[in-house]
Amino acid sequence: MRAAPDTILVSRSPGETRYALLAGEQVIEIVHRRDAELQPGAVYAGRITARVPGVNAVFVEIGDGAPGVLAVKHPPPLGTAVAVTVIVPARGDTSNQKGAELKAAELRIPDTAKVPSLLQAAPEPVTAWLTCYDQGIARIVATPRREAQRLRTLLGPGAPVEDYDGDLFAAEGVDEAIEAGLAPLVPLPSGGSLIIEHTAAIIAIDINSGPADPGIANGEAVVAVAAELRRRNIAGHILVDIIPGRRRAAWPRLLAEALSDDPVPARVTGLTPLGMIELTRQRLGLSLREMLCDADGGLSAASVAYKLLRDAVRLAVTEKAAGVAAGAAPAVVALLQGTLRPALEEARDMVKGEIALNARTDFTRTRFELRPA
Repeated sequence: MRAAPDTILVSRSPGETRYALLAGEQVIEIVHRRDAELQPGAVYAGRITARVPGVNAVFVEIGDGAPGVLAVKHPPPLGTAVAVTVIVPARGDTSNQKGAELKAAELRIPDTAKVPSLLQAAPEPVTAWLTCYDQGIARIVATPRREAQRLRTLLGPGAPVEDYDGDLFAAEGVDEAIEAGLAPLVPLPSGGSLIIEHTAAIIAIDINSGPADPGIANGEAVVAVAAELRRRNIAGHILVDIIPGRRRAAWPRLLAEALSDDPVPARVTGLTPLGMIELTRQRLGLSLREMLCDADGGLSAASVAYKLLRDAVRLAVTEKAAGVAAGAAPAVVALLQGTLRPALEEARDMVKGEIALNARTDFTRTRFELRPA
């Protein structure tokens, strides 16, 4: 029997809030909320700018880099203001960005509202998890102290909110789980592995038995696939290349059972003619890889910028420094001086001093250096 979720971790750092749901020491789900980006579940006042050729859908300007797409049978006239909920934020880099996926929201746009503008914030992950798991959540641990206070105010008296002074995600193994969640290889207990490959059309998951019996490897893989889909928030069309064997016909049913605890709808359709398990998982928000990485699979400049700010604040507090000098790649510095400037200002407020940026042309995108100032 799988362990039930019992712990929620919340870590606020400059420009973002990170959430993790745990069952014992196992990280089940990870959520990133970045202030500068659209959030799944948020409602915006947008404006229809064009029809999508060949389908019943329209482009809607919601203040993001690319217009979102709203499916609608009878498109209103161009220029109409509409209330829309973000299902999946825009993804891809600036040269090949796919606009946000939207659905119509049952919310009236106030006469005084600007278009585009935010009408309703995204649901709070902590509240959603508490609703889902009721009394099973024994601990809610938050850092820094003002984040814990925010949650106490939000949740009310009696909420099991604890303060944590330090690097919460590192201490609880979430940073390690995130790193593992970005790697293509997933070890299995008996010595085999999964290989998760992302393509433009599908997610392909290959099972390698290694030294183990193929049946044992398949059984472990079914459990691991269900866990990784949720932890990485992988969605869309997925193929699992099961190891051939006598029990092949049973594996789709067993995978469906393993996915039954996942709150995101998934549908196992069966075996393909080539013996692969075929399934789909509803797309809600970005995958861990889409959130943190560029198309090449490496950390994006934005992810490096957020990490730089987290580490700068930690260094200033640890060293009791009046400020921090930071050297980073030009793309990272440009983000911090532009789109992510509010996050930089929040970091300076937390440090109560200066965070001086130096663009280093000799640094790769993922490299940065910090020193007390």
